[in-house]
Amino acid sequence: MMNHLYEHFTKDKKLMIKVIAGILLLVIAFFSYLMKNSGEEAIVVTEGTAIDGSAAMVLTGSAIEENSPSLEIVIDVSGAVGKPSVLVLPEGSRVYQAVEKSGGFTAEADTRFINQAELLTDGQKLYIPTKEEIEQAQNGAAPATPITAGGGTGFTGIPEGLSQQSSDHGLININTADSAVLQQLSGVGPSTAEKIIKYRNENGAFQSIEDIKNVSGIGDKTFEKFKDKIKVK
Repeated sequence: MMNHLYEHFTKDKKLMIKVIAGILLLVIAFFSYLMKNSGEEAIVVTEGTAIDGSAAMVLTGSAIEENSPSLEIVIDVSGAVGKPSVLVLPEGSRVYQAVEKSGGFTAEADTRFINQAELLTDGQKLYIPTKEEIEQAQNGAAPATPITAGGGTGFTGIPEGLSQQSSDHGLININTADSAVLQQLSGVGPSTAEKIIKYRNENGAFQSIEDIKNVSGIGDKTFEKFKDKIKVK
C-alpha cells in the first residue's frame, strides 16, 4: 500500500509540487505568526500560479522589500558658520539646510547676498562671507578669501563685481552702483535708490555728481550728506 502511494506520488509531479508548496506555506505561516508576536511586520503569504501551472507562493511585506539607495551630494561649507565642514547631503538639499548642518550662521556672517533657497549641487563650495569682507569688497579692497558667487566655480559668497561698483578710494559710482550699494549713502533708502536707477535708465548716465539732484527726493541737504562719497566715472 505504502509503495503504491509512493510510486503514485513520485510519478505525479504536479501533486508533488503542490504537497511541497503546502508544507512550505505552513512553515512560512508559522514564522509569520512568530514575527507578529515579536512586534515585527509579518510576511504575507498568498497562493499563486507558477509558469508551469502548478501552485506557487507569493510573498509580500516589508521583510522582503529593498529600499533603493538615495542619491547624495558632497559639498564644502566654510566661512562664517559655526562648524565649517565637508557635508554629505541628500540630493535636492538647499543652502539653508547645509548652513544648519554646519552650525548655523555666526554673528559675523553677512547673509544679504546669500540665497538660502538655492539648490546645492555635488562638489559645490559654499562660502559664507563676513560683514567685514563684504565691506572690503564694497570699498574696492580685495576680500581676504578669493570667493565668487555661483558660476562654473561652484562657489557661493561675495557677488562678482561688487567691489567694482566702488572706486579705489571707496567712492561709489552712481552710474553703475546697484540699489544695495546706493543705500550705503546717507539719506538714501530703498525707494530713493530705485529712483536713482530709474532716472539713470531713462535719461542716461549722470555727467556730474550734481546731476543726481535731478532725481526726485534728493535736494541740496541730502546731496551735501554724500557728495564727497560719490563719483560718475
